[in-house]
Amino acid sequence: MDTPIRVGVYGAGRGAHLGSVAQKVGMKLVAICESFGPLLNRVRKKSFAGEDITYYRDYDKFLDHDLDAVIVANYATEHTSAVIKALAADKHVLSECMAMFTMAEAVQLVEAVEASEKVYFFAENVPFNAQCLEMTRLYKNGDMGDFLYGEAEYIHPGTPQSLATLVSGPSHWRAWIPVTYYCTHSLGPVMMVTDTRPVKVNGFLVPYDFNDPKKTGGISKRDTASILMCTMDNSALAKIMPCASLRDHGYRIRFCCNKGTMEYNQGQPQLRVHREPFDFDPPKEANTFYMPEFPEEFKQAATTGHGGADYFCAYYFAKAIREGSTPLIDVYKAIDMTSVGILGYRSALQGGIPLEVPDFRDKTVRETYRNDDWNPDPARHREGMPFPSILGDIPISDESMKRFDELRKAHVEGMN
Repeated sequence: MDTPIRVGVYGAGRGAHLGSVAQKVGMKLVAICESFGPLLNRVRKKSFAGEDITYYRDYDKFLDHDLDAVIVANYATEHTSAVIKALAADKHVLSECMAMFTMAEAVQLVEAVEASEKVYFFAENVPFNAQCLEMTRLYKNGDMGDFLYGEAEYIHPGTPQSLATLVSGPSHWRAWIPVTYYCTHSLGPVMMVTDTRPVKVNGFLVPYDFNDPKKTGGISKRDTASILMCTMDNSALAKIMPCASLRDHGYRIRFCCNKGTMEYNQGQPQLRVHREPFDFDPPKEANTFYMPEFPEEFKQAATTGHGGADYFCAYYFAKAIREGSTPLIDVYKAIDMTSVGILGYRSALQGGIPLEVPDFRDKTVRETYRNDDWNPDPARHREGMPFPSILGDIPISDESMKRFDELRKAHVEGMN
């Protein structure tokens, strides 16, 4: 294998896992940066004990380390500034989802990537699970015909107990991010399987459920669910459901094409390929069910996270660095995947009106969004800015806050 790519990880939660996966594709994990001391200590003692890794609390000092690349896995609302700093420090970047938090940040991000000579790879992993890879193969071979309609759902409910393991308090992004924003796990597979991009989005929201004790008993200010109806650049429609808290944990992805349909879901992980018998002479079997496998050269992917999908993010990132090639999920696709969540929330707050999804490949388009810092962060709220819920500012009861503090304290103590 080629000389290892020296990689550092910013964000020791999700990032520590990605760092371990990176080592499986020939990278060498040499540094980890994490501002939260207990988490950094846990990773040092348990995840990478005995390995030659340098640990940092300060990101600027971390970037001074002898690194070739950085995996940016800090808070999802703070990726852009971390990416831009890493590029300025002459590092390649693998960035976790979301790509940016505002449309102004999208302009900053794309121009920083274009100005650098470094690889930017967006770590949207769902398109790389075995089912999506097989659907990509079938579609690109022409077996399914033209893409007409798709559905992609990512449903991830939680409890106050589980939230306390992920959230430091009410100001943490997971406690308030609108349900449209974390949308790349839904839109990503649509774009990558069908090689299309969104050009328009209509957003709709299922409001905060005051009758759900798992909501009212915690500190979340988020609504329950959302639907984003995306018009793609081939005129197909894609109904995506970003990170919803419905009682149906998992994925459901479906593509209806003019020669058949492909789908899988949380209740049936096997791929279903459906064809109408009347389209063939002699007629073919209507439904074929099978569980796709990774190609032989990627068998070790199955040992990594998210059904093997994380492996491919690291693999194609390293491949682009070594070859100097265009990243499979580049900055333009990253912005396409992320912007529908921001614009979809704007649409929902205006009754679901259609909004254009700008293509930042066109430099003239960027000027409209250069100073667009519209965002739902409660800490930045001012006139003209939205609250995280369509219902406004959701209150957190004293009892819920007290219970959260107890759960959080127990979790942090358990890190030692």
